[in-house]
Formats: sequence, C-alpha cells, structure tokens
Amino acid sequence: MSEAVYEPDPAVIAADLADDGIHVDPTLAELVSADDLAAQVDGADPAVFVLAVPLDYSVDVSANQLVALVREELPAGGDGVYFVSAGSVESGWRTDTTSYGVSTNNENALATYVAGDLYPSSLGDQLAETVEIFTSGDAEAVYEEQFPERATSGSGSDSDDGGVGPVVLGVGLAVAAVAAVVALLLRRRGPRGDVELKRRALQRISSAQTREWRRRAETETAALGERIRALEIERGDDSATWAAALDHYQAATAILDRSDAAADAIGALVLARRGDDALGHAADGSSWTPAVACFFNPLHGPATTKAKWRTAAGNRDVPCCEACRRDIGKRREPEILDLPTGDTVVHYMDSGAEPWASTGFGALAPDLLDRLQERPR
Repeated sequence: MSEAVYEPDPAVIAADLADDGIHVDPTLAELVSADDLAAQVDGADPAVFVLAVPLDYSVDVSANQLVALVREELPAGGDGVYFVSAGSVESGWRTDTTSYGVSTNNENALATYVAGDLYPSSLGDQLAETVEIFTSGDAEAVYEEQFPERATSGSGSDSDDGGVGPVVLGVGLAVAAVAAVVALLLRRRGPRGDVELKRRALQRISSAQTREWRRRAETETAALGERIRALEIERGDDSATWAAALDHYQAATAILDRSDAAADAIGALVLARRGDDALGHAADGSSWTPAVACFFNPLHGPATTKAKWRTAAGNRDVPCCEACRRDIGKRREPEILDLPTGDTVVHYMDSGAEPWASTGFGALAPDLLDRLQERPR
C-alpha cells in the first residue's frame, strides 16, 4: 500500500506560524525540534518563519505556492523570510527560501547552501543551521568559508549537474542567487587565467537557476490546469473571469512548450499565477483585474507601492514591492531580476526578451495576453 501524498493545510500552518514562527508537520516531529527552532527565530529581524514539511516530488504544491497560500491566512500579512523544507529521508533534504516585504541581500539563500552542504541527510540540523547562519548576519562570510573554491576560482566540481550540486538546484525561491554568487566570484582580483573559469562557473550557475525557474513554472502551470479541470463553474459565475483563467493557463502552457529561455520560464510563471488568481475570482462569481507584480522582479510578488525609476520611456513611477521601494529610498539599487545572456547576466529590462522587458512582466502593461499575440512565433 502506497503512502498518502502530503496535502498541506495553509490555515493550520498559518496558525502555528502566528504563534511562534514555526510549523513542524507531525510526520517530521521526530526529525525536527520545534522548541529549538522557536528559540532561534524569536526576536529575529527581519522576521523568520520555518515550515518543516514533507514536500517531496509527489506533492503538487511548490514551496513558493505553499508560502503564498499560508500568507493569505496570516493576520498580519506575513512579511519576513521563509525557510521551507523539501525532500525526504530517502532522497535527502534541502531548504527552499523566499522573502516578502524585506530585503535580505540574498543571505537567506547563502545560508541554505551552507546548511544543505553540511547536513544533507539531517533535516533538523539543516534547518537549525540555516536559521543560525541567517540570523547571525554573517551568511556571506560563512558561505565563502564553506565554499572557498566558488568564491575564488569558481571552478566548482565535475559532477553531472554542472558542478552546482543538488542544494543550488533545489533552492526553489533563491531568485537572486545568480547575482549574489557572481558577485562573490568576481569580487576578488586574480590572474587573467581565472577569467575563463569564472565565465564557466557563471554559465553553470545561470543554467541551474534557469532550470529551477522552469521547474517552478511547469509545476504551477500544471497545478493550475488541475484546478481548472476539477472546479465546476456554475452558470452564475463571471464568464469573462473564467475565460481569463483559461486563457492565461493556455498561454503559459504554450510558452513552456515552445521555449526553454529563462525569461519565458518566468513569464509563464507570472501568467500561471494570474490565471490562478482569476480562477479564484471565477469560483467566487466576481470580476477580476490582473494583479501587478513588482516591476523590479516579478518573483517578489504583488506590487504594493510605487517608486520613481528611469525606464526606456523616461522617468516614471513604477509599481514595486515595499522592499524595493526602501532600497531606492536609501539610494541603493533594488534586487532587480537578472537574466543570463552569453557569459554574463543583465537586468531583465535590458535583455531584449519580449514582451517581458518592455512591459516589466506586466507591471507597465497589464494586458500580457495581447502583447503575447504580437510576439513573432
């Protein structure tokens, strides 16, 4: 008899997180000490949330989707850094991470890399180490010490996954990983002979991140398709909203069928999330307007404010998340989505990848479906 597939309950998880920032699924209680983790996250700034859950490959929901669902149940909005376990006893463990409403300089992702490398088979130790490294404020230094070869030569290993390793491949929500690791690689001055090694390392890292973006897009698009097929839309429901959900699902599927490009993977993810939002409104019988994502990085989530920024069309107020607005207010460049191109990375709006670059993945031109129809096939 096969084991039951894990089905998370966002309301239960949110209730645990609201209490002490920790949720440990009962099936993992022997592997993870909730009390130890609670002591670590208590008083953390920014707020830290830990979800110890059995998200293996049989589960339809991704870490990012789960966090999004849980945040809807949290009374205070749930801004902070989330660490979510994934994997199993048989296949090993990893920790995925994302943040909402706070700036982390990618230190949450670096913490997961180190902890995953130290404790790939011990979930409790991995989560505890992740939180300890992140909350210490020394994640970058600890990362450099743990992976000196990545920080200096960038040569990595010769494994089949391109030298990146399962931890990097598995960090589902480390969107800024490429930029952070590249910065570590290029910060140090070395002989000219190291340049080609650094380029190769960058290509491996970029390839791993692109595969992760595509995995997330495929997972969320497939999940949207399942929800569309399972949901019975009644005659009184808003037909235009129902049609929008279908159109966005079909557009995301078509993109994934014809393209492996990083920008298209993220574009499909944006479309799938819009479709999922439209489907929820259709089920409620209400009309729907597409939510606008953060202009600087659509994976930051919905835009909640605006900030002045120079675009190709000149200075304008662009929609963004609170973290990006704070960075701009402090005269810092926000965490802009970078895309791989050749042997380097560029800000997505400078990549020429359309219709994403000129529309800000819909932040500047919400009707992405119309723009996609204009795109050459």
